[in-house]
Amino acid sequence: MITGIYKILNKINNKVYIGSAVNIRKRWRDHKWHLIHNIHHNSHLQSAWNKYGINNFEFSIIIECTIEELLIKEKEFMLKFNSHDNVYGYNVNDPEHSFLNKKHSEKTKKILSLQKQGANNPMFGKHGIEHPMFEKPVSVKTRNKISLGRKGITVGENHPAAKLKSEDIIKIREMYFIEGISQKDISKIFNVAHSNINSIILRNTWAHVI
Repeated sequence: MITGIYKILNKINNKVYIGSAVNIRKRWRDHKWHLIHNIHHNSHLQSAWNKYGINNFEFSIIIECTIEELLIKEKEFMLKFNSHDNVYGYNVNDPEHSFLNKKHSEKTKKILSLQKQGANNPMFGKHGIEHPMFEKPVSVKTRNKISLGRKGITVGENHPAAKLKSEDIIKIREMYFIEGISQKDISKIFNVAHSNINSIILRNTWAHVI
């Protein structure tokens, strides 16, 4: 398994898409599958694929790196190739404000919604004693947090104890639901506890971030 930064090059106009992945080969297979079926979440890349065809796109690995370096390296190469500028590339996010205030397309919202419904949700079918929280005592710390929250204390990235920002939450959910990266690997990338990632995925926390 190769972890690192990759590039998708349009050989006709030299525009590029820069991405990062824990498993680059799997990520490329996912890209191709979604592009071939015309359901890719990046509408700019999808339109180019439809126009120029599979034979005019080239996939390559730019650099291998550790999981912890992925986001930093991704930003570095997005800036190097200027891939967030639609004149030069297909990335839709400005790396200087990575994922900040990003709004999902309707297609991406639908994909995210479908992928966390029904049997795809880890808590699906778990009720009563089968649910992991059944009869589990709520700690004083948790009760205090709930109490403060109900009193209108600031939530999300504006909370004084927050380690993540809204753009991080969006990226975490995309990595899990769309890219298929495990919660364990995501926790390493963002350097937060696995339990925090799980809460974000289940929307027990950061539920206000769409």
